[in-house]
Amino acid sequence: MTSEEKRLIADCRIMIIGASDFIDCVKAELDKSGFKPINIVSGNDVHTEIGPIDMVAEYTGEACTHVKGNAPIPIIYPFDFVDGAGAIVIMPGDDNELQHKDNLRLWAAEYMAGYCAFWNVEGCEWLQLALPAIREAKTSEAAQRTAAHICAKIAANIAVGRNVKQFPRFYLSKNLE
Repeated sequence: MTSEEKRLIADCRIMIIGASDFIDCVKAELDKSGFKPINIVSGNDVHTEIGPIDMVAEYTGEACTHVKGNAPIPIIYPFDFVDGAGAIVIMPGDDNELQHKDNLRLWAAEYMAGYCAFWNVEGCEWLQLALPAIREAKTSEAAQRTAAHICAKIAANIAVGRNVKQFPRFYLSKNLE
């Protein structure tokens, strides 16, 4: 990473929305990646107006309020899928249809599993097998750490201006540990 990329990351203001240990994992990974101005907001405290930030990472678990409308900032939705993790990115100007999903974590898991099955994507069988646990709202610390790692990598790429996959594309990884 160049010194200019490190500066861009350090200057990028990011907000993490949600309430759980998952947010602590995301914050720790973002901090390791060089992000310094990190705000953590309880899901219940999110307002339609988002303050002076450059990016949002939103945990879609319990007590979460999605960022409203078409926010003028990138939004990263990281997911704990028990045996692995995923993430969806909504960029400024994109229609944020995800904000209308009642159980975004389950919807995302089923969407990604269906996509992988339809396109015969190798290495995704674990997600299909994890669907019953996701439906039961089970979580995994290893999956949370993996999701946090994915989120931090995406955020760093956005901060330095690299292309990232954006919805309907997604990121998916079996647990790193």
